[in-house]
Amino acid sequence: MIEKIDHITFAVRNRQETGQRLEKVYGATFMMNVDSEAGHYTCDIYSLTDGMIIGLLESKSEDGFVAKHLERYGDSLQHIGVDVENLENAMRTFGEHGIKYSQYDEIPGVRKEVLVSAKNGFGAVLQVMEWIGEYKEANSVERMKKAWDGKINV
Repeated sequence: MIEKIDHITFAVRNRQETGQRLEKVYGATFMMNVDSEAGHYTCDIYSLTDGMIIGLLESKSEDGFVAKHLERYGDSLQHIGVDVENLENAMRTFGEHGIKYSQYDEIPGVRKEVLVSAKNGFGAVLQVMEWIGEYKEANSVERMKKAWDGKINV
């Protein structure tokens, strides 16, 4: 069902420090910063030479989901974004196997997604996404820019 990994995102206490390490040690390139007022976080997004995306989430609130994750697990993997061909089929398969998903969301003309909990995602939240239209064939960098359109800080 899963076609590929789109991105990997870590919750960190200091995204600048972690980002510098990503650049110096692993050869990542800073792409953009995005802010989510609703989610109470900010995220620095990096790309690797093969187009793989790495996100670094930092909490902007003591009671947001990123802060809760950091309190429980420390700096660690928060979620993995995975691509599926058809989200409705994926949701049906999840249901057939007793796997619960939540937070259906859609960016019209760009993507549809649900979240699978870490309990059913092998220890990490899975952001299961179906890309739509021209974004179905786009690379992860182009997709990320479109998905965060209007919330990007460079």
